[in-house]
Amino acid sequence: MRRNIINTYLVGTALCILPFTAAQGQTTSEPAAEESGVSDGVIVVTAQKRSERLTDVPMSITAITGDDLVRSGISEPSQLGQAVPGFSAQQSAFGTPILSIRGIGYNDNSVTAGSTVTAYIDQVALPYSVMARGAIMDLQRVEVLKGPQGTLFGMNSTGGAINFVAARPTSSFEAGVDLSVGRFNEVDFSAFISGPLTDTVTARAAIQVERSSGWQYSTTRPNDRLGDKDFINGRLLIDWQASDRLSFQLGLSAWHDGSENQAAQFVQFSPAVPVTPLTQFVADAMNASPVAGDNPREADWDPNTDLTRGDDFRQVSLRADWELTDDITLTSITAYSDFRGDSPIDIDGTAFNAFLVQEHDTKLTTFSQELRFAGTSGPVDWMIGGNYQDEIANESTRTNAQGTNSQIGPFIFTPLGQIANQSIDTISVFGSLDFHVTDQLTLQGSARYASQNRDFSGCIRDAGAGAVGVSAAQAFSFLATIFSGTPTTIPAGGCVTLDATTFAPGLANSSLDEDNLSWRLGADYRFNDNAMIYANVTRGYKSGSYALVPGILSSQFTPVTQESVLAFEAGTRLSTIDNRFSIEFAAFYNDYEDKQLKGIVLTPVFGPLPQLVNIPESEVYGFEVNLAARPVEGLRLSTGITYVASEVLTDPVAPAEPRGPFGGLTSYVGESFPNTPEWQIVSDAEYEFPIGAGGLRGFVGGSLTYRSSSPAAFGNNPVFQLPSSTLVDLRAGIEAADGHWTAQVWGRNVTNEHYWTNVTHLTDYVSRLTGAPATYGISVGYRY
Repeated sequence: MRRNIINTYLVGTALCILPFTAAQGQTTSEPAAEESGVSDGVIVVTAQKRSERLTDVPMSITAITGDDLVRSGISEPSQLGQAVPGFSAQQSAFGTPILSIRGIGYNDNSVTAGSTVTAYIDQVALPYSVMARGAIMDLQRVEVLKGPQGTLFGMNSTGGAINFVAARPTSSFEAGVDLSVGRFNEVDFSAFISGPLTDTVTARAAIQVERSSGWQYSTTRPNDRLGDKDFINGRLLIDWQASDRLSFQLGLSAWHDGSENQAAQFVQFSPAVPVTPLTQFVADAMNASPVAGDNPREADWDPNTDLTRGDDFRQVSLRADWELTDDITLTSITAYSDFRGDSPIDIDGTAFNAFLVQEHDTKLTTFSQELRFAGTSGPVDWMIGGNYQDEIANESTRTNAQGTNSQIGPFIFTPLGQIANQSIDTISVFGSLDFHVTDQLTLQGSARYASQNRDFSGCIRDAGAGAVGVSAAQAFSFLATIFSGTPTTIPAGGCVTLDATTFAPGLANSSLDEDNLSWRLGADYRFNDNAMIYANVTRGYKSGSYALVPGILSSQFTPVTQESVLAFEAGTRLSTIDNRFSIEFAAFYNDYEDKQLKGIVLTPVFGPLPQLVNIPESEVYGFEVNLAARPVEGLRLSTGITYVASEVLTDPVAPAEPRGPFGGLTSYVGESFPNTPEWQIVSDAEYEFPIGAGGLRGFVGGSLTYRSSSPAAFGNNPVFQLPSSTLVDLRAGIEAADGHWTAQVWGRNVTNEHYWTNVTHLTDYVSRLTGAPATYGISVGYRY
């Protein structure tokens, strides 16, 4: 039945072409687009690792220029959903960024979890979503590629990829500055300077600073605020044209985030395990905690608690391009990235110390080397290359949790530590061929073979004694003695995870070796420069992973294995000769095996806890429509509509049995993926008009973002339903005739919509995270 629906979409795609083709009559050549990314309104992209017009790329892609990002107030990846149909962002209970395209994301609490949407800056991988925080600064454009992109961008891009393209150094002097001030004492400042250093060397430096005061207030302490922002970002690019055929690009970037983590809103008390006399104080405190009201600013957290992040990122990259002949280029990209994070967070939504992550330390280092040859041989464009990547992903926490599941026998313990260290080596080879059968018909094929070795060591560990009860070492020594029948004493600070066979405490060690072959076959047909159709079939993979879980037994550290997807997509791009009207349509069907989704695992002592599971069979299908129009002089209209249907076809198997959020056995079959709304709409309108005789231009505009309701967890429990949301942003301003300066007033979420981005159940509570409230301000910019 669903395949019939897709067939209907494909027929509709073909039918859409007829009126556009008839209206245009004959091919009209576009002006040659420059490497700057935009020429005469035509966007040039590098989605296929070569420069080509956006309208010529045979896949679903959204490209946004750097100027449009500034105008829309988009300064970090989580805000791309304001402009990209089908894109969404949220954060996990532990504050980990989760990026999704067409409902495909990776919802895990671990910072070290690889995403299904991989980000790149100038084709250098940012393999962990937290690394992308500072990518949107002084950009030429950002390209969002939808659907599996494994053949050119590697594993962990089954949802898609984001390619951030930095503005390059210029051959003449340029400079610019932007300043915004707004509600909650917001002050955002960015600037760049660019120009030649010698006849062959150019450079560009950029800086970004964001400051604001807390927007959340405590339910129980109304004068207590949370949510200060303190972010600074910098980038230096140096280009050297060593000869007519040899060039180098050096990139240095760094950022520091000292902002405060968001607190949650308390929804209800739901004990993980039955209350006992020893844990009655927990039930009393939680039942007395006020439930959050209908106000996005309201939340609660432990008093006198510092929730300031200490995140630092550094990256250096070197690209070399050597034109071996007029038709063959050798490209080398070498990069090293380093992220160090400390991210304390209070996620229970109460002033009671139910679940406070006092320390959340992360170390991520990545070294990568890519070498590729690209060229043209008659009607064939080809590329062949290889990539090596070495990663260290270490994560540890110290959690102070007073819960019903903090009891072992006669003992209560509160602090508990966790360790999850991974070492990952990945090697891959890839290639692609585009065969231009005629001037209108092109056939494409690409493939990538990847082999990955992942070594893991982890445990939960003693973190000392808390305000209540004994240390975890004492409590788990009692448990180990009972399980093993041998008196056991765990030292202070030691691992309390028990071996699943011997019940001896210690570090759990494991390894995961996987390989796969991603491939893509496609064809596109161009009726003329303004009308094309395309179809692709793709096999993609996401690597397996270990999660940061409270593993009482070593068997709980069993990894999720790699997921695979067989994806079908067909679409069209159409525009009128004068580019005043355009339409893009794509239909897609994704058949998943072993999809990695967040389920519930019933653990000893701790009860039901969220954990990644492999779903043996599932599917995602839908369509996208993007419309753009300039019906009259000065008026720009655009709308993007995305429909996504997802369904679990078979349940996970033991020990990852299908369970609801509170641990009860159920079936996931027939349920949609969590955090996957069926409908998403992104619309924007702007009208520009002259002011007086001096050449000034005024503009007014606004955007609308709609997401339909969706579940935040499996189990069909209404408590975990994310309601639909409609966000409205407005802007108005003036601009100089030569474009050198601009000023605008703006409002975001002007209706003060109270919407939720996540709902979770950990230990004894259900809590939710909300989106930001209404904000407003003024921005000015100057370009020299």
